[in-house]
Amino acid sequence: MKSQILLLAAILCLSITTPASAQYSLHAYGGLDANVGSHEFAPFYMSTNRHGTLTQSKGLLLHVGAEDSLSTDRRFDFSWGVEAWGGITSKADYRRWNISDGRFLYHGERPASIWLQQLYGEVKYRSLVLSVGMKSRGSAMLNQELSSGDLIWSGNAKGVPEVRLGFVDFQDIPFINGWVQADICLSYGKFVDRDWVENHYSYYRGKINPNPLWTYKRLYLRTKPSKPFSFQFGFQLSGFFGGTTYTYDKGVITEQTNNPENLKQFFKMLLPLSGNSEGNYVAGDHKGSWDGCARYRFRNGDELKGYFEWFWEDGSGLVKNNGWDGLWGLEYKSSKRWWIDGAVVEYLDFTHQSGPIHYDPSDATGIPIDNQVRGRDNYYDSWYYRAYANYGMTIGTPLVMGPVYNTDGSSSLLAPRVRAIHLAVEGSIGSDIDYTVKYSHRKAWGNPNTYTMVYPRHADSWMVAATYRPSKIKGLSLNLQLAFDHGTLPTNAAGVLLGITYDKIFNIK
Repeated sequence: MKSQILLLAAILCLSITTPASAQYSLHAYGGLDANVGSHEFAPFYMSTNRHGTLTQSKGLLLHVGAEDSLSTDRRFDFSWGVEAWGGITSKADYRRWNISDGRFLYHGERPASIWLQQLYGEVKYRSLVLSVGMKSRGSAMLNQELSSGDLIWSGNAKGVPEVRLGFVDFQDIPFINGWVQADICLSYGKFVDRDWVENHYSYYRGKINPNPLWTYKRLYLRTKPSKPFSFQFGFQLSGFFGGTTYTYDKGVITEQTNNPENLKQFFKMLLPLSGNSEGNYVAGDHKGSWDGCARYRFRNGDELKGYFEWFWEDGSGLVKNNGWDGLWGLEYKSSKRWWIDGAVVEYLDFTHQSGPIHYDPSDATGIPIDNQVRGRDNYYDSWYYRAYANYGMTIGTPLVMGPVYNTDGSSSLLAPRVRAIHLAVEGSIGSDIDYTVKYSHRKAWGNPNTYTMVYPRHADSWMVAATYRPSKIKGLSLNLQLAFDHGTLPTNAAGVLLGITYDKIFNIK
């Protein structure tokens, strides 16, 4: 918390020392959300891709924030942002091993009554921007409002405090007349959800790492976007390293490992490099995807885009030995307000996971078989570091149920082997009302390592949302959401949300 206060002070100093002749736009906003539901948790589409701000079935939450955006017209510029949330929500009961009498007990947990959602500062020089702090970010390729979620960074979970360096946006590659552009970024950060992890864990058996470091890399290339046809291809790569891994057995720590966090380890995490002296394994825990899309713009300005994200957990998936696993999508985008402004259909498959068998000769002794079989990848779930989640919400696609829903106190993902279809449509009714409709069907078979479900879990989820923006009151938005879940991911649920938001842009000289 001390480092966050220092960062905020630095941001305010920058604001105060801005030359009097400079002018910039300050965006200030605030809102109030009230939701009520039938289960411990809010329905699927009411909580997903909201940066982890809403999980419980009942709540009254207030948020306020301000930000100063970067200017692309200036060679040098800075920006900052701050956002806070607070309120009261319902509890969910989680199981925990009570070492004193040797049995499980249940205890209620709810989100903090007040928390810092964003706090960051950014400095831009030419096309490069350095960002320091915690910022809410969405997918770099997918439609944040309509997509089910990016496989590597979806905007489903709260942002991780980080130091990020990259391009402001796509930049022309020299000497080829703008025909190919590049988007690059590199980030290192640290998870600060230790209290959440420790409060929700059962402590019965297994491993937790409540304070690992984090890294994220992205490289995208695209052809000239002004042409009717354009293409984009590249990769994302994220990973855990560092922190302390604790091994528990019936409430007792049986092993504690302080993982390296030196400069050498930071370098090894740039790309997956050897993590031990024998060279059998790479440092840290890595997840990535090969991403691509093709976009066509019609003469009236409407666009049609097909895209994929091919997920991989280790070397087998990296060379696409995991079948059809990944996200496949089609998006339509209208060039003007209409009764259908946009639509998305997506198919997610996480069922292959490089096959059901994994065998490494270095793991066995006295066995003459020296061929390696890479399989049983167990997406999003690292047995040594942690599940791919922040404050219990999945960092990648929310179609994989996060640990926040594990009321048995497990820190792992119970159902990463999943297949799903997702549909979403948005449009306009008149000049003041926008609507969104979403539907998904999911079916999950547990994980490929140790927990295959006897009876697969499934869920059908719906959401209908409407936003009213009265033309006579600029900046005011009234939001209504109705959402329903039917199934066992995690359970049947219904809910309604009413929200009011007001934002305004101040031009300051």
